[in-house]
Order: sequence, then C-alpha cells, then structure tokens
Amino acid sequence: MPPECPPGSTVTIQELDKTTWLVKRQVPSRKFKMVVFPVIDRLPDDPEWEKTELAFAKHAARKLPPFEE
Repeated sequence: MPPECPPGSTVTIQELDKTTWLVKRQVPSRKFKMVVFPVIDRLPDDPEWEKTELAFAKHAARKLPPFEE
C-alpha cells in the first residue's frame, strides 16, 4: 500500500474481477462520531434488578391510555 494509506487506515475494498481489487481510502468525517455499545443478549437473573426493571416499566407505562378490549 502507498505511504498515504498506513496500516490500520479505514478503507473499502471492491472486487472488480478475479485479479483486480479497487481499494478506496475513507477520509473520516468531522461531522459524525461513532459510539460503540456492547451487545447484551441476556440480562443476568437478579431479583433486586428485576425490582428496578419493574419500576422503570411502571414509570414508562403510567402515561399510556388504558387498554380497551
């Protein structure tokens, strides 16, 4: 790679055919910031935390209109 594209640079790679790749350097935008959050698949079983979750749910649902069947 050329010196303008040091190791660890952000690039996109497009395969044009079996022997040709097009590599484009991505210039970081100053208009956006990326924030990374860990993926949480499942919360641990914790009775104290479940009380907190229930309080969150009650607070969020208190302004909802009553359910009509």
